[in-house]
Amino acid sequence: MATSWAAPVVGTMLAGILMACAAEPPPIDELDLVAAALPPEIAGWRASGGDQIYDTETIFQYIDGHAEVYLAYGMKRCLARRYSGSESEPDIVLDLFELASAADAYGVFTHDRDGDEVDVGQGALLRTGWLSFWKGRWFGSVYSEGESEPAYDAVIAISRAAAEAITDEGEVPALVSELPVDGLDLRSVRFLHTQEILNSVVYLGFENVLRLGPEIDAVLGRYDREDGNAWLLLVNYPDTETASWAEGSAAEAGLAVRRDGVRLAAALAPEPASVADSLLADVMGEGL
Repeated sequence: MATSWAAPVVGTMLAGILMACAAEPPPIDELDLVAAALPPEIAGWRASGGDQIYDTETIFQYIDGHAEVYLAYGMKRCLARRYSGSESEPDIVLDLFELASAADAYGVFTHDRDGDEVDVGQGALLRTGWLSFWKGRWFGSVYSEGESEPAYDAVIAISRAAAEAITDEGEVPALVSELPVDGLDLRSVRFLHTQEILNSVVYLGFENVLRLGPEIDAVLGRYDREDGNAWLLLVNYPDTETASWAEGSAAEAGLAVRRDGVRLAAALAPEPASVADSLLADVMGEGL
């Protein structure tokens, strides 16, 4: 009797669970939401040709020679949309890169600090025919394939619309605030993970003496002081063993370094060499 009574109940419960699971909506794809929020027409330019989506493999088919920069910051996907104006106006291309984190989006943005600051997203720079910005874990690039005053205005309008389509916001990496302010050129600040990105600013050669890598956060800034100038690199390592290994490797390579636990500071390209001591003391203390 007990068995015959329990079986229908269990069956009913299982059916209810299966129905509940079936009713759960599929996960929301943020890229789809951003794409849907982008305007089909703005400032006299209309979307044309359909959106293109690139991943970590196909991005090389779209960007020749610079895809490594985005991959160094954990790129997931890129949404590309072309806007066409009148026959006399150039096309405008919008690229939105989905990065691993907001810190990585900020990092891509800092890779090129040229241009005039404009009010787009959480930070933006405008050069002739090209605007770059970051917001949340997205980096945006909007460029015109020709020059004209209407195209200039459209680049800004499309950039603002793209930033508004991104609903999330992020924070500047906390490590950036650890840079001493005295003599720091704010526009020089870069957030990075890899030796390749560091080499694009301060070339240290092919050997990765600082043991940088995708899971390691670092920030770089240029200093101009009365006693000289230098680049300061701050690195956070996952453990003291890796930090100690990097300290020894960098010192053997002739770099001026100071370590405290998992944090390492390096004064790069100091002129004169003595400025390294004062800069490292400012960020790490006088030491023993």
